[in-house]
Amino acid sequence: MNNQDIQEGLINSIRLLDEKLSKRHIELDPKGYFIIKIESKTNELILEHYLNDIDQKGRATDPESGEPISCKAKTRNQPSNIYRGESAKQLGIKISEGQGPFPISHLDHAIYIGRELQRAEQCLIAGKQYIQD
Repeated sequence: MNNQDIQEGLINSIRLLDEKLSKRHIELDPKGYFIIKIESKTNELILEHYLNDIDQKGRATDPESGEPISCKAKTRNQPSNIYRGESAKQLGIKISEGQGPFPISHLDHAIYIGRELQRAEQCLIAGKQYIQD
């Protein structure tokens, strides 16, 4: 086996593990959710924070209508806050350090946002489209 075969096997193994882990149950963050975007014209990462309520079934619901929020629907709500930065680290610091209040209450949510901000930063640098996982 050559190095390329080993690397491809490792990549495939990680992809399969990530797919499996993505199917696990997660508890939604009652402080809301984020939409991550990149703005190539200004070389910025944009992190929009949206408020939500959690219903008795554990679903995120619109605080105004009480309707479940679909992952696939385009949001109609206005963000409660918009964070802009030039790097994943800069945005991570903006939402987690200082006086607060902080827009994240669950550690797994914070780790997810950090991973996604890194991916978005890599796409911004490479000039590629970013699609949030």
